[in-house]
Formats: sequence, structure tokens, C-alpha cells
Amino acid sequence: MAIPQRRSLSNRMVAALTVERDTVFWDQALTGFGVRVYPSGGKVYVVQARGPKGPKRVTVGRHGVIGAAEARRRAALIILRIKTGEEPVPLPLAAKIPDDPTVAELAARYLDEHVTVSCKPATARDTRSAIRRYILPALGRLPLKAVEPGQVADLHRRLARSPATANKAVKTLSHMYTLAEGWSMIGEGFNPCRSVTKYPERKRKRCLTGAELDRLEQVLDEAASGGSIPSGAVAAIRLLMVTGCRKNEILTLRWEDVDVVAGEIRLSDRKTGFYFVPGPVEAIQCQSYPNRLLYLR
Repeated sequence: MAIPQRRSLSNRMVAALTVERDTVFWDQALTGFGVRVYPSGGKVYVVQARGPKGPKRVTVGRHGVIGAAEARRRAALIILRIKTGEEPVPLPLAAKIPDDPTVAELAARYLDEHVTVSCKPATARDTRSAIRRYILPALGRLPLKAVEPGQVADLHRRLARSPATANKAVKTLSHMYTLAEGWSMIGEGFNPCRSVTKYPERKRKRCLTGAELDRLEQVLDEAASGGSIPSGAVAAIRLLMVTGCRKNEILTLRWEDVDVVAGEIRLSDRKTGFYFVPGPVEAIQCQSYPNRLLYLR
């Protein structure tokens, strides 16, 4: 059985294709969209999809009359018509096709109007990375309505060696579709990510032993006395040890966040609102960072 030829169809790539017998090259991005190449050099864009009445194959147009990008847009609409049981008649070349937004266009709006405005720096960085490295290469050129659950599942499966990364990519894409509905970019309830089951993630549960804590204290003492590490860094590490806070919570901590009498640190930048952390009573102000609070034994 012949292995299907799959390529990323572009004008340059299609123009370079030559065959000795009729061959269909299927697009990697849009399932069911391809180009049939003839030994004579003729090339015709085609669509194949399964609907309520069974599988159908439709000619989209001849290469050279329409380009790969236009053919892909027409193919996405034809596939949708087939799957909904409508007659998949190719639109006349002069007909206007609605400019259905692509995943890449949604991603640009999502980053601009949601991530930049609503996400913390670390979350924004991880979200941008997931979109740039995984979502756009796999689905970026597709119209939003043409993305299928199977394609999202394939993306998730390709990242299976890193379960947290795989789950992050699908979660991000799903949230993009949720906001796209509110922005009227897609119809109500359309989200190809819903059928994807997340991978279990292992939570790290590693605590320092008493001996390790003693050794760390010894190293910090040596570093502080020898001047190999700035005193502010040593103090920050000690405060992390006794509070269990995140690094950025300590590095941005200010005097007004600390109640020395109650021995509490009040963290306001949490999703659930104010969060109180029992902390050390003794603290000093680091000379390098006069507005920040650091712990001293």
C-alpha cells in the first residue's frame, strides 16, 4: 500500500513537483486538502472529506489559476460543507470567500489583548513560548473553523515526552478558542480541544533534609563572610528557606508587605487575593535594594 505523500503545500513547492504517474500530495496542515500532479505537468488542487453521506472528493481549482493559499481557504470551506451534509460545490473563482480568521490571527490578538494585559510575566513568557514553538507551526495557517479535534490530539501526542508542555499547549489553544467565541471570531460552542485528555503530571515533592539544611547554612555563612556572594542574595535565599515563597515574591517584597509584630508577610499579588505567610520577625534592609526587605538570622 502506497504511503500518502504529505507536504506543506505552497506555491513554490507545488510548482517544483514532478511525477512519472498521477500522484496526490496531501497538505500537512489541512487534512483532506491536496494537489494532484500529472506527468504532463498539470496540477489541480483537490479536497477529500467524509460527510454524513460518505466520502467525497472535489476539485478546487488548477494551480496557476489560483494559488496554494487561496486553494487552502476554499478547501477549508468545502470540507466544512461536506461534513455538515451540504452540497460541496466549488465556489466560482470570482466569488468572494469570507476572510475566516486563522489560528495565527487569533494568536496575535490573544497575545495582544489577553496575555500582555492579564498575565503575570512568567505566565506570559510560558504562553508565548507554547504558541510560538508548538501551536503556530502545527496549526497557524489553518482557518479557526477548519481545525479538527484529531489535529489537536496529534499536537498533544507529539509532545507526550513532556506531559506538562503538551498539556500547556492544548490548554493555551483551548483558552484561545474560548476568547475567540467572545470576540465573535467563531460560532458558539466550537472548540476542537475539548476531546483531548490531559496527560498526568508528576508533582515534585522534594524537601531538604536536616543535614542538607545545615550544610546550606554553612555554605551561606562562608559565602557571606568571604564576600563571594552579595549579602542581599544570601539574605534572600534564607528568606526563601524559612517562608517557602516563590523567588519573585521575595525579590519584590517591600517593607509595607511585612508585619514584624505579627511575624507575617502579606502577599497581595496572588490569584486568590491576600495571602499571609508566617515569617521571621528579624529583618534588615539591604543597602543595594533600599526598598526591599531581606531576612537576617
